[in-house]
Amino acid sequence: MDFFIITSFTKDISRFDLVGILIGHLIFGVAVTQLLDWTWLKNLMSEEDKRRMLKSYTWKDLLVDGAIVTVVLGIVFLIISIFL
Repeated sequence: MDFFIITSFTKDISRFDLVGILIGHLIFGVAVTQLLDWTWLKNLMSEEDKRRMLKSYTWKDLLVDGAIVTVVLGIVFLIISIFL
């Protein structure tokens, strides 16, 4: 039932609207990132903990991180393909 609501909504939105929505979200994300104070992040771990963590980082961790990025990009492209 929800699928039909999504497909009827996609008939009302144009590609120009979709591009505007995506660019607007991108601009908003960059603006929020610039406005917030991220200096507290460097105080989360000591330098020794950072070095230890980086030394223990293996190819399996890289594979998991790559899989997470792939899934997120897949979901984004799926949502875009619904609207196109």
